Amino acid sequence: MPNPAPPQPATKPSIQAWQDSFLHRLMLASLINQMENRLLAESSATHTLEHWLREHGLLDGQETLRAERETQAHRPCPPDLLGALDIPTSQSGQALRYRKIRLVGHNRVYSEAENWFVPARLTSPMTETLEQTDTPFGRVVSPLGFTRQLIRRETLWSPLPELWEMHPQPAQDTANTQPLALPPHLFRHMALLRTHAGTPFSLVVETYTPQAFAFGPPPRFQQQA
Repeated sequence: MPNPAPPQPATKPSIQAWQDSFLHRLMLASLINQMENRLLAESSATHTLEHWLREHGLLDGQETLRAERETQAHRPCPPDLLGALDIPTSQSGQALRYRKIRLVGHNRVYSEAENWFVPARLTSPMTETLEQTDTPFGRVVSPLGFTRQLIRRETLWSPLPELWEMHPQPAQDTANTQPLALPPHLFRHMALLRTHAGTPFSLVVETYTPQAFAFGPPPRFQQQA
């Protein structure tokens, strides 16, 4: 008798796309606001993002995000942000290091992060790890017990048009089943990281993608094409 076929690994159900309807746009706007508020309330963006993805079935169990580092990336620190690090402009080229990564899981890019950090204010092992590995920045510097101070936030896209609340909406929002076209990026946070003692040691610019919402709308509201 032929050998039985080996059992196939379980696969996750396919994701229903967000559709270009008022209801889906409204739900997505609420979710984006919820996620952004969580990120603003916590010190570690990586940890907060991972928790969000596990809650919504995009990461399994204790699975973590993987950082992909651009080893040849370089960009001067924006002058309007440099002052927050308390480094003279004339010394910034020697005192600062630059790092750019993407946080990835299951072939999805969830965020892109740029860091300008001061090696003299970190331990040597921390600096070596940041310059030689792809470990997320927050994990490397976590022994510092750092705090996070928001400098600026930018909304790059909104599911709802400006002043949507001033215009009538359809009573039955079921006609449009076209997929909602999502942009590459949704919002951006610029923050200053300080050690537990209050010394600034890093500037971070984090840009978030729509992939954190790839779980789609609740099943009850998934319209059939």
